[in-house]
Amino acid sequence: MMEGIDISDVFDESHVLLDLDAKTQDDVFHAVAEAAVRNGIADDANALYEGFLQREQEVTTGLMDGYAIPHTKNEAAKRAAMFYVRVPNPLPWETMDDSEVTNLFCLIAPASCEGNPHLVMLSALATCLLEDDFKEAVAKAASAEELVSLVTEHIEKEVE
Repeated sequence: MMEGIDISDVFDESHVLLDLDAKTQDDVFHAVAEAAVRNGIADDANALYEGFLQREQEVTTGLMDGYAIPHTKNEAAKRAAMFYVRVPNPLPWETMDDSEVTNLFCLIAPASCEGNPHLVMLSALATCLLEDDFKEAVAKAASAEELVSLVTEHIEKEVE
């Protein structure tokens, strides 16, 4: 349980996009926005896409070692959610170590959200991504089920 958020309500196997054929940030943002609408998390894919884009233009969400955490707090979102995206071809992205990005955790929160669940998720995830073992395990996870289990276990430890 994450400060009032059950991680299973925020992240499940339908939120995992393995081997997404994306060539740009735009491709990732569109794919996640469309998946959020398909999963009933949001009602306007274009508004979510624009939210990701605007946030990325403010300050990059690129981290290190091929990871990024794009996020948006958006009117189109009905509830908080996290998506994981892995791309087979590294994406150009502004990162702290100038590496291209292959692993993304995309966070979505409703604009009218009580508290800041996306900031709690962002903080927990950023802490997990400081651990080399976690990053390696995420990058090697072979299935959505394995990935959800791994991420859930690590994030729950961070927010206890």
